[in-house]
Amino acid sequence: MKKINSVNFQPFKNNEHGQFHKVIRDALLATPAVNTVVIKFSQSYVDAITAELMAIDVEQGSQHTGPIEDSDLFRDRLYRSFVLQIHSGLLSFDPAVQEAANRILRIVNQVGDMRREPYNQESETLASLINQLENNYTADIKLCNSELHLSKLKEANNSFITNFGTRSTEASLRISGDVRIARAVTDPIFKNICSVINAMVLLNGEELFSTFIDKVNYEIDYYTNTINKRSSSGKDDEEEKDNKDNPVTPS
Repeated sequence: MKKINSVNFQPFKNNEHGQFHKVIRDALLATPAVNTVVIKFSQSYVDAITAELMAIDVEQGSQHTGPIEDSDLFRDRLYRSFVLQIHSGLLSFDPAVQEAANRILRIVNQVGDMRREPYNQESETLASLINQLENNYTADIKLCNSELHLSKLKEANNSFITNFGTRSTEASLRISGDVRIARAVTDPIFKNICSVINAMVLLNGEELFSTFIDKVNYEIDYYTNTINKRSSSGKDDEEEKDNKDNPVTPS
């Protein structure tokens, strides 16, 4: 029995994410029988995609978007490096270092995955974490030999905040949007639509939904394979140059 497959949108680049949902939106609107079944979510899905495509357009139109993406990528690398440094303390021969690493990691784990947060919120979360570690875990940081890592991470976060503020000022007179905020709205609606369709297939069979399901799964497979190839060739950390090579078509 057919069903819409699950998909992890986190590794999608912004253009990939926008293009994926644009294709699914168009397929949904072109299939009235399916659209009627998910009518509770379809209009909000259309609205969310429209907002996301506009936000992507704003980001592409800003001369500061490149430096912002570079700054964000750099601080993410430093954060991963810092966390790995702390994890290495768990393997230390010194029990005091192991205990210090454990205390720090408890705080780090409470923060969760900051990459899922909007830019501003990620900056605030990281700044708060750094402040807490500097003020309350100074001895533990020193024991783990991570003072320089933490200092460089703080510099990188402050640099990002400065770059993002510059772009925000530039965009203040235009339609402004953080693409990650827009993506966070679009994805849950899409998942609700998929859940309804998969449930209806279980109840009534797949005949009505077969073509639409095939279309969605084709797109999921296409982008999943694209991302896997990019990961396997070590290109995950490259700048998103496909913003120019593969622009989102107008909505």
